[in-house]
Amino acid sequence: MAGGLLITLGIFLLAWYFATFPGDEEALRWLQKIQTGWLDGAALGVARLGWTPVATVLIATTVASLVVLCRRADALIVALSGIPIGLGVLLKDLIGRARPEYFITNFAPNSPSFPSGHSLYAMLFGGLLIVLVNELPVSTPIRRSFQALLALLILVMGLSRVYLGVHWPSDVMGGYLFGIMALLGLVWLRNRLPNRRPTSALVNV
Repeated sequence: MAGGLLITLGIFLLAWYFATFPGDEEALRWLQKIQTGWLDGAALGVARLGWTPVATVLIATTVASLVVLCRRADALIVALSGIPIGLGVLLKDLIGRARPEYFITNFAPNSPSFPSGHSLYAMLFGGLLIVLVNELPVSTPIRRSFQALLALLILVMGLSRVYLGVHWPSDVMGGYLFGIMALLGLVWLRNRLPNRRPTSALVNV
């Protein structure tokens, strides 16, 4: 945890000082070389899952479902995920990194670029779902299939932001790192709430 926090802090400080990281532009241009109409639509579809109204509804629905299932500790942790997500928005303004200028759609965000809010949200909320899915009353292959699908969605969310030209790859990396640190903290807290037990090797820290 300590090492991860130091690495994350270092990346954020570098992003505050440098407009891009080495390889950012090359990686973005390389990814956009495979542009096709159906990929444009797919990337936009994935991106919509991270739009604030949609993300808010997904988190609220998950919290409500967990309360109904009497998993109040889990509901609390999912609700608390809104804090680091909101903090990510504040960090964008503090760092103030400019967006790339390689948009392949008519949509051009006017907020700063680092860290990628979509990537932060995907890693944090998706990661929590991966942990929670581990307790579904279904067979292990089904649980693992759900978890693999969630992990793939986390990865695709970050790739879509670079593909659409709205984030540098290092913005996505920053969002993922911050998301992982927040995820570890929240699941650590979850496993120490009353009547909770560790459900994933991820959180034995």
